Amino acid sequence: MPTITARLLPLSYLLVATFPSCAQDEPFSTPTFDRIDLQANKLIFKGDSTTFTAFHERLDELLLHGKGNIDVLHVGGSHVQADMWSAQLRHRLQTMVPGVRGGRGFVFPYNMAKSNNPYWYNPEFTGTWTSAKNVVRSDSSSLGLSGYAVTTRDSLTTLRITFRGTQYPGYVSDRVRIYHRMDSSFAVNAFTSDPAVLITCTPRQAEGFTEFRFSRPLDTLQFRFTKEDPAQKRFTLYGIDLRNGDPGITLSAVGVNGASTGSWVRCDRFVQELATLPPHLVILSIGINDAHDTDFDAKAFERNYDELIRRIKATSPNAAIVLTTNNDSYIRRKVNNRNATAVRASMLRLSATHGVAVWDLFTVMGGAGSMRHWQAAGLAKKDRIHFTREGYVMLGDLLFTALMEHYAAHLSTAQNR
Repeated sequence: MPTITARLLPLSYLLVATFPSCAQDEPFSTPTFDRIDLQANKLIFKGDSTTFTAFHERLDELLLHGKGNIDVLHVGGSHVQADMWSAQLRHRLQTMVPGVRGGRGFVFPYNMAKSNNPYWYNPEFTGTWTSAKNVVRSDSSSLGLSGYAVTTRDSLTTLRITFRGTQYPGYVSDRVRIYHRMDSSFAVNAFTSDPAVLITCTPRQAEGFTEFRFSRPLDTLQFRFTKEDPAQKRFTLYGIDLRNGDPGITLSAVGVNGASTGSWVRCDRFVQELATLPPHLVILSIGINDAHDTDFDAKAFERNYDELIRRIKATSPNAAIVLTTNNDSYIRRKVNNRNATAVRASMLRLSATHGVAVWDLFTVMGGAGSMRHWQAAGLAKKDRIHFTREGYVMLGDLLFTALMEHYAAHLSTAQNR
């Protein structure tokens, strides 16, 4: 594997006079690899870039004054479900300024659905659960923001969530929302071994969740799902949102292995749950599974993306949106997937139509055929579709840099007014 070196960005010089001086890791350094096109590592706008104005103004308030919260949502397939790419971006965003961090955000206990769970949080559960996910076209189950759902018919089950990892030392929450089926559902309660902690419970029927507030922030969360009446048939869990009162940036990563644009369009609760956040920045990294479909249809792909963007704008009209083009990839590790260029072209047209940004990962990583070089360098897996942990960390650093370079341009413009 090649040596990864740090490249300091011009942004660090622009912000050094603005941010308080203290000892910390340089947050504006990007690992480099000789196949990366750093000149292409920027946000592309083919339409109206003022869609980022509200997001940048919130960054001003947070980074320059230490006030407020920013919600970021990252949506995708297996690239996102593993929460390595998103985790690095989250880490960069949350450590820009000391003391300004934010909460953990929306999570799903993937291991309850017998799928791979991100390392950083550990769900431990009891009972028997069945699952549904948005990649199963024949399944008409109601699904929301996570793209997954798990259901139990056991009369008493529990869920415990803790955090782990040295780079991600854990989060505390004093407000938790349990998104679940509300009609004829089991009772859901939060509990703790500390008798001094007061817990209030508020069902929010119309919004599809039950909210718990704790008298002090907790780093371990425990819930009990109980059948209390014969009319209650089952309990279905759609996701969990973890918050605290601290200023900062919260990045929620929702991914489903194998999910395509059509998979996310099928999530009937998506808009309802999105409206309860709502996000200030949405990053859509959907397309690699569409491109690997033997019946890939570029027009249908663009229609699905258009629908997703319209749904997001309907509930979060001031949200900034970034589309990330597909990484270069191979079919059965041998044939370069040429659909990546069609995906890229569709996203650039959507940028012109909707005023959304495009982060051109395909070009940044080196274009067609570049995935074999990433794999040879230990940055991508042998399937030449997915990245290694080191590769995903690099993607997080590069996307963070592109976002911050665009924000730096906003600061520069504001200073010259």
